[in-house]
Amino acid sequence: MFSRNQRRLATAVAAAATAVAMLAGCSGSPASPSGGEGGGDYAEGEWEVTITSVAADKSVLRPAQEWYMDQVEERTNGAIAFNRTTANEICAQADQYACLEDGSAQLLVTVPNYQPSIFVPNSLPEITFGPTNSAAITAAMAELTETNEDVKTFLDAKNLYSVSTWSVGNILVGSNTPLEGPADLDGLTMRTAGTIAAPNFAAAGVVPTQVTADEAYNSFSTGLVSAAAGAMDFVVAWKLGEVLKHWVDTGQGVYSEFAMYWAKDYYDEFPDDIKATLEEVADELNSGAAVEVWKAGYDSADGTHFVGTDEQCEMISSIPNVETLTAWDEETVAEFEELGALVDGETYTNEELWVRNATAAGLTNAEGVLEDYWTLIEKYEAEFDDPALSIDPVTSCIESFNG
Repeated sequence: MFSRNQRRLATAVAAAATAVAMLAGCSGSPASPSGGEGGGDYAEGEWEVTITSVAADKSVLRPAQEWYMDQVEERTNGAIAFNRTTANEICAQADQYACLEDGSAQLLVTVPNYQPSIFVPNSLPEITFGPTNSAAITAAMAELTETNEDVKTFLDAKNLYSVSTWSVGNILVGSNTPLEGPADLDGLTMRTAGTIAAPNFAAAGVVPTQVTADEAYNSFSTGLVSAAAGAMDFVVAWKLGEVLKHWVDTGQGVYSEFAMYWAKDYYDEFPDDIKATLEEVADELNSGAAVEVWKAGYDSADGTHFVGTDEQCEMISSIPNVETLTAWDEETVAEFEELGALVDGETYTNEELWVRNATAAGLTNAEGVLEDYWTLIEKYEAEFDDPALSIDPVTSCIESFNG
């Protein structure tokens, strides 16, 4: 039996071998092929695709999208050419979906919890105190969105074709007083995110304030919050290291993710050979490339350098205001996890809350989707056991910072 990777490779080979026959009778595409120079049987720039994204230039979550676009342009010989807008240039960070709805963009990179009712299937990595192997998470999400009929039906109804989902890594909490355990969270006003992480903090007595990443810095200058929870990105890319001295890994693990989608109606109109190329690129992205460039950074085809977590960790060490970078021990983490997730006065387990949220958003059989996800996580954790891929950058950075 073919593995998922083998099936996609076979599809690409078969498509290439029969390209002439297919193209002879092919019609109907986002921009009808006219043939020409520079793109094989397609003109260079035959499809001009606009991306809308929340990933900032200095974000370590940016390299994956740049790698994908470079590979697509290269492997289609320029037939697909991307209009690479800057972060939140054409749609607000909290409403990226609007750009797909009005047709101003055809490719979307967003944080699912910014619009959870629309992107809820891709929010599974937000289940805290769960897996921290980001390579396994990305691979599991790729297979789930490709094979689970309930997920596919949900996304189809939103005109979404899921390409990839990559984790933002372990959550860090920044404050100006050291936080030694859950008791120290009580009463804090905190910038939080994540459909599960924020209720975890609420259960510990935090007053959570949900603001997007681009609003986080201003929330301190206005006095809206006194602490922040977020990925390593928040310390550097969003400049919170300049205002918060103490950072701690609270043991919740992955709390959020980025997800990439095509507008499905646009994607469906690509010829079969172009689709095969897109699947091949996506498969490589989801089989380790997303995590590799997340950690190592990426130099794009035009020479632009995008930082990875390795470089970002060095930056954290050089921020004068950052005094500590630590992690709670296992006993303290267990105490925090025991508090559960608090929403509207009710306490849930993390899994219960995800199922509740997903069901409310209209996902059919959320329990079954969750079960499939855990099965796939187990499968891919065994496959991606190389520490270079499986160890979270926050864990590595804490060791380096205190070395």
